[in-house]
Amino acid sequence: MTWDVAVVGAGIAGLTAARTCAEQGLSTVAYDMLAPGGRLISLGAVSAWPGGVPQGPEFAGALLDEAMGAGVEIAYGEVTGLTPGRPVSLETLDGPATARAVVVATGLAPDEAALPDAQAWVGRGLSECASCDGPLYAGKKVVVLGGDEWAAAEALELAGVAAHVTVVAARVSWSAAAERAVSASATVEVRRDVTATALEGASALTAVRLDDGSAVEAAGVFLAEVTRPRRALFDAAGGDPHVLLAGDVARTGGTPTLLEAAADGRRAGLAVIDLLAAEH
Repeated sequence: MTWDVAVVGAGIAGLTAARTCAEQGLSTVAYDMLAPGGRLISLGAVSAWPGGVPQGPEFAGALLDEAMGAGVEIAYGEVTGLTPGRPVSLETLDGPATARAVVVATGLAPDEAALPDAQAWVGRGLSECASCDGPLYAGKKVVVLGGDEWAAAEALELAGVAAHVTVVAARVSWSAAAERAVSASATVEVRRDVTATALEGASALTAVRLDDGSAVEAAGVFLAEVTRPRRALFDAAGGDPHVLLAGDVARTGGTPTLLEAAADGRRAGLAVIDLLAAEH
């Protein structure tokens, strides 16, 4: 079938955009290659949100329930390509799909280019998700690379299972609340104003080399600071007005917040509603 709206990425912005469209009677599908909720599913306590939802996975579940209750269909699969047109064509691992409008809400990714030979360490100690891979390092020493709000959340998540967590940050930009939480943890140490220059080890990671000449013992390293927008699908549309951005993927700087992501998802949803209404 041809959907009215296809949303690529089911994080907070994507689910909000999808729900906004479905509430107006538009047939809407939201694609996510892992699990709806995006990075929320890896968060512990969620702060600065009306109503005070305590845990990221609970928050993600609530957003998913609201979206599905409004009529959004969730598709578990990766969108690998996008071709502009009337309708817009999407290539997915489950086959082709079409939609009158597409919202790209694919978020941010860690910039692996900042770490030499990052790809070579996948499966040998490199990770991007504390809640996913943290249990693999129970009782071991780990390093978190990054100094933003997400890096603090990842470090605190790992502190619950790892023997010791070293945060390596060229700059720290997390909130005062995150600073207090990190400082209060007996398991977390922060190395400021330094950068990782190399990963060391034979078959598995043993240490992270820093630009001050020192090395930090570690069985695992977590790329936590999200800085690179996942824009490939949007860029493939070549400026097609029926393909819109929503959420962190549209950001040009600053630290993303949950409220901003939700607000931008609603903005994108309303823009799609207006666009498709004008075509009738």
